[in-house]
Amino acid sequence: MFPPFYDDDNFVLFEKIKSGKYEFPDASWGKISPDAKEIVRNLLIVDPKKRMNPDQLLKHPWIQGKTTEKKQGNVLDKMREWNSKRKINMDRKE
Repeated sequence: MFPPFYDDDNFVLFEKIKSGKYEFPDASWGKISPDAKEIVRNLLIVDPKKRMNPDQLLKHPWIQGKTTEKKQGNVLDKMREWNSKRKINMDRKE
């Protein structure tokens, strides 16, 4: 998976970010649930007054693990697990 904003040209990339133009190509985002994409969309809204705030994010069903999609465990637990693995791998490189 890669960030929703991408361009080889930094100026074009910055313009895409400022305008909020992004894509979710199936090749990379096809297996990502609609609920997860909804969060990303809501976090990338250009107008901060319309953007999802931290409280809304934490209450979102996907974050809470209460979606209709196939259950894969609590998202926060999965993020903690990923972060601990990342730390272990970083320690090995030193």
